[in-house]
Amino acid sequence: MRIEVLVVPDCPHEEAAVELLRQALDDAGLADVTWETRVVADQDEAERIGFAGSPAFVVDGRDLFAAPGRVSGLTCRMYPTPQGPAGLPTRDQLRQALAGAGTAGDAPAGADGERERAEEQRRHWQDTYAAYPGMYGAEPSAPAVHAAGVFRAAGAERVLELGAGHGRDALYFAGEGFAVQATDFSSNGLEQLRDAARAQGLADRISTAVHDVRTPLPLPDDSVDAVFAHMLLCMALSTREIHALVDEVRRVLRPGGVFVYTARHTGDAHYGAGTAHGDDIYEHGGFAVHFFPRRLVDGLAEGWRLDEVHGFEEGELPRRLWRVTQTLA
Repeated sequence: MRIEVLVVPDCPHEEAAVELLRQALDDAGLADVTWETRVVADQDEAERIGFAGSPAFVVDGRDLFAAPGRVSGLTCRMYPTPQGPAGLPTRDQLRQALAGAGTAGDAPAGADGERERAEEQRRHWQDTYAAYPGMYGAEPSAPAVHAAGVFRAAGAERVLELGAGHGRDALYFAGEGFAVQATDFSSNGLEQLRDAARAQGLADRISTAVHDVRTPLPLPDDSVDAVFAHMLLCMALSTREIHALVDEVRRVLRPGGVFVYTARHTGDAHYGAGTAHGDDIYEHGGFAVHFFPRRLVDGLAEGWRLDEVHGFEEGELPRRLWRVTQTLA
């Protein structure tokens, strides 16, 4: 858990913000937890990390008081408090925000809600794949076509796809000569993938496993050369769960392995609309999406080489996404 207080140079509220954070952590029984104070030096950095005013309280790259539509910049920040707008949140507001971010050990506040939401989403995807077999079609996604070239250039042979669904991208990877391990938490989707693999003569190149990415990956350390995940990380996963998943990707990748993923971001038309679940998660038509701010992308790449963050659009809305490529040092 990484906690930061982000400020502009010479912020008049810096000392008060640090003291407020210390008090809120004490209230939460986290007196031993440490944090960093970081100065956001210029407008470019502010826009890159989604900094929306000073001071900002950030946990694992997520602004605890993020609001849809707030503009990034080197400005002083105003917080809505019961007493009216103020330069800092109240002590109780900050304590509750910290609890909601899961700072209280292995059983964070909101864990029951996360489990309930995960089960609802699993049922929803099961029902959707049953009702609409092959719902995404047979052609591979554009990110998968790009990833295959990246993987080939890196000398990859063994590819793990997370959130493979009914398998259009896994089948493409197998057809390109890779040995593919495909996982998804929908058994209906993976059954359709296995049927298609047999029909296409690719069954010997694809293995499947029903798996929820909120739990450790069912693979040994350093066992794959590349990992691919198209819109899996931006499903109904909390920021804490996303970081844990990327840690698992790091564990199963060999040194020099490549991770390519896509995620809908906060520039998407659906961000800030629909049913809000907190933590930048909004639900539309039964599907919950975690919209990524750029600072989350940067946080997930710590300890990696961040090769590319490419913006693109997909679908009729259109959905707005980032395609991220990072390499394990």
